[in-house]
Amino acid sequence: MRSVLLACMLMVGLLSYGTVNAAELKIGIVDVQTVVMESDMAKAIKDHMQKKYGDEQKKLEKQGEALKKRAEELKNPKIGEKKRVEFIREKQTLDQKFRTLMQKAEQEQVQYNQKMVSHIFAASKKVAEAKGFNLILDVGQGGVLFADTAMNLTDDVLKEINQLYKDNKIDLKK
Repeated sequence: MRSVLLACMLMVGLLSYGTVNAAELKIGIVDVQTVVMESDMAKAIKDHMQKKYGDEQKKLEKQGEALKKRAEELKNPKIGEKKRVEFIREKQTLDQKFRTLMQKAEQEQVQYNQKMVSHIFAASKKVAEAKGFNLILDVGQGGVLFADTAMNLTDDVLKEINQLYKDNKIDLKK
């Protein structure tokens, strides 16, 4: 709803300042979620994250499974308090390692997401300028109730961001 309101306000502003008349107003839409999920850049980020954090996550999950088996053994009343305390410490240590790993991965993912968004904006602007669009809306944000398919620039933006990535104009390490 906010995006519809924002788009309407922007159109009124453009028309009232004489920048664009109604006959010249050309609006496009992009499904940003599709670009985020299907772009080469997104696939490279996903692969990178999996390579960097996947093995460690699997290792911690295996340790967690082993601890679950040990937890069953602790139900035996013959098990001493020392073993119970040791188990609790191991569980806490494992939980902390898992939280630390997830926080590290999440922080890195946030940085990549920020880069992705800035490149999507740049690619959208380039496509809009090349095709003569004055305004592009994100169809996935719920603000677009209807759009002619001719307005959909998702494939063009996806191609543009893939080309930027292939041309090494997008550096994931920075």
